[in-house]
Amino acid sequence: MSVLIKGMKMPFTCLTCDFHKCAGGVGDFCSLTKRKQFRFKNRPKDCPIIEVPEPHGRLGDLDALQKQIDIARNYGMIGKTAHYKLQKMIKEAPTIIQADPEEKEMK
Repeated sequence: MSVLIKGMKMPFTCLTCDFHKCAGGVGDFCSLTKRKQFRFKNRPKDCPIIEVPEPHGRLGDLDALQKQIDIARNYGMIGKTAHYKLQKMIKEAPTIIQADPEEKEMK
């Protein structure tokens, strides 16, 4: 599971991040990754913070929507052409946040 922190801006470097901590005897570390190494010119590639572009519309589960459309097609609620076009639109929709691999396996 993940958490969105509203109003938090994407940090440019580890030192400008809200999760950067300094503890006596330990030195600087990331409270998210527990890493002691820092990037001073940019963020590390494996930084767990993901930027959500603003403004954005309602964020929903496109995989669940795709399943609903498949069911509607199977019950004859929508035609073949509409089904194809809707599936194409979903496939081409921008991904804001990638699916969590652990949660995807559970479905």
